[in-house]
Amino acid sequence: MWDINTKTGKKPNESEIEKKRSKYINWVDKVLELHRGRYINEFRIHFDLGDNQKSYITNWIYTALANGVQKLELNFDRFVGIIWKEYRFPVECYNTLKSPHGLSIIKSLRSLSLKNVDVNTEIVEFFIYNCPHLERLSVFCSKTLLSLKVAGSSIQLKHLDINCCCSIKEVEISAPSLLSFKYHGQQIKLHVQNLPLLLDVSIGGRYDVQLRNLIDPIILYLPQLETLELLLDLKKDRIQFPHFELPKLRHLIFKVIASDHHNLLDSTQIIKACPFLHKFTLKLICGGGKRELREFPKCPLEHLKVVEFIGFVGRPIDLELAFYFLENAPMLEKMIVNPTSLSSVGSYFEFEDGESKQAARKRVKQLKKRVPQWVQLVVC
Repeated sequence: MWDINTKTGKKPNESEIEKKRSKYINWVDKVLELHRGRYINEFRIHFDLGDNQKSYITNWIYTALANGVQKLELNFDRFVGIIWKEYRFPVECYNTLKSPHGLSIIKSLRSLSLKNVDVNTEIVEFFIYNCPHLERLSVFCSKTLLSLKVAGSSIQLKHLDINCCCSIKEVEISAPSLLSFKYHGQQIKLHVQNLPLLLDVSIGGRYDVQLRNLIDPIILYLPQLETLELLLDLKKDRIQFPHFELPKLRHLIFKVIASDHHNLLDSTQIIKACPFLHKFTLKLICGGGKRELREFPKCPLEHLKVVEFIGFVGRPIDLELAFYFLENAPMLEKMIVNPTSLSSVGSYFEFEDGESKQAARKRVKQLKKRVPQWVQLVVC
């Protein structure tokens, strides 16, 4: 695997990125030139690149595939806010891969991840149906992916992740080997069937998305899930969930966009539906506002051992939920509190200790007073 560590803790500017971009391209070219192994098991590119570097990127892709790569990851995240054209998977490369020789060199591919790569439906489905060992597929921020069909008993795909593809309208899945499905984005027509092994679902979106409309198509599979992540914008939607138990669920994750006046205690209705829940995670993006703490319901959570707050603000919206767990989970072993803004996690800003982060750390003191001795409080 070849990667570059971009988490330096300070924000770069465009001129710095341009210099590093040139060095990065030369470095990757040199590494591939010096490679003497028969195969490349894993090839990972993570840098601020786009269509201006198309010839280099396309050559890297073809070289990796020609060397029997099993895991291919292209991550062209922007390091600065300059708007430019994303890398578009070239038709010429696609036509080459459709040839008999091209089909032979993609058969080793087991994992394909494309982030900020414009790739259309035809090309994505080409990889799905022509890579017999493909187990993991992730497409993030493709503007040209309009629909996706993953259907067939011979498909070995186990993990499917479609994230922030702004033009997609419809997804159809019938894949007996699928273990996890993640969809984050706009409202779509979702059709699913024949998913006997499905264990992990992450689903939801923002703005015009009604979470219930995305949950309904997978409702028959909820009782078999072990992990469930729900994305919810409380400014546009409210917490709604089908009224039945999730007897196998071990990890429940809420990713929530909210303001202080919203009430996350409504989510306890879903928590009650998970009698064997082992871990709860809250990923919170919260605006400002002030209000008093509300009373929280009593409900025994006999199996809950770990609670995690990411984007902790230490205000009523998450404090009252923390108190709810401390009061109702007698077997609780650990509470993890991370005041880093969720939007900063994985970026340059993750390492900045701004005013909001410092304020959240101070508010942890209020939480510490309520934490029993047998519960480990971890502040990140």
